[in-house]
Amino acid sequence: MTAPLTQRRDPVKIEVPKDESVRLGRVGLIALAGFVIGILWPRLAGMQLVPRAPVEDDPRPAALASASPKPPSSAEPPAPAAKAQEPEAPDAERVKIADMVVTSCRAAGGPEQKDCDTVAFDDIARPRLATLAACPAGLGNAGVLSVGFDLDFEKNTVSNFRTGQSTSFEEPTAVKLVECVAQEFKTATLAGIKHEHTNYTVFYKVELSREPAAKDQASSGSDAVVEASGRATVGWNVALIRKSPRDGEVVARVLSGTNVVVTGRQDDWYRVKYDGKGNEGWVYRSAIGL
Repeated sequence: MTAPLTQRRDPVKIEVPKDESVRLGRVGLIALAGFVIGILWPRLAGMQLVPRAPVEDDPRPAALASASPKPPSSAEPPAPAAKAQEPEAPDAERVKIADMVVTSCRAAGGPEQKDCDTVAFDDIARPRLATLAACPAGLGNAGVLSVGFDLDFEKNTVSNFRTGQSTSFEEPTAVKLVECVAQEFKTATLAGIKHEHTNYTVFYKVELSREPAAKDQASSGSDAVVEASGRATVGWNVALIRKSPRDGEVVARVLSGTNVVVTGRQDDWYRVKYDGKGNEGWVYRSAIGL
């Protein structure tokens, strides 16, 4: 028999590259650089990676607290809403107004005449003269004030207010009463009044009493509604529209500048249509410049 052949194997050799140590050194340097960047750099830049325990003498929390807005205190009551104010109507019952007297008239550039026509100025003059009941100079005083003024239809003005001979008040009181009258006539207009001459001088005699005058048969109809027509504009910031004159229920509040349609009058109160739906109510005359 032939002896089995034995295969000869060469021994296994492991060779380590000579530059492997250099590569390991580079890896170590990269790891070290990452450690420095990840740990040391945030500290050097002032960044905080984890929360710190609060320090008692650290001023920053107090500064932050003082800078934060203070929550509103529930104990402080809210500011009350502004209420619409309506002045009380003057007590016109203290005032008696006699018929208007035209003392003179003249045409433009012509001579003064005594024979004059009667201009329809009562509807404008009487409501304004009735406000003498609320004039400070007339409060608590009784007497007669004769007040005169000029009507200039060319300039559409009422001017030159003065006292007449029938005045019974002392001069200082009479002067102040005339000043109240002049103030009321600032908004008066002569437009639409029929007239034959350009200028007129007229006088009214106004009697003031300390107590409301007793109503007679002639004046008992003062509560009657007089039909009227025209347009007006609200002059008060807020005008109160009432269901009935004086103490009626407030049904609307109309802002300044609103146009209203006048449909009736009762003393110093006017019935107006105040919205596009045609709703009506009563408003005090000075609220709409009448």
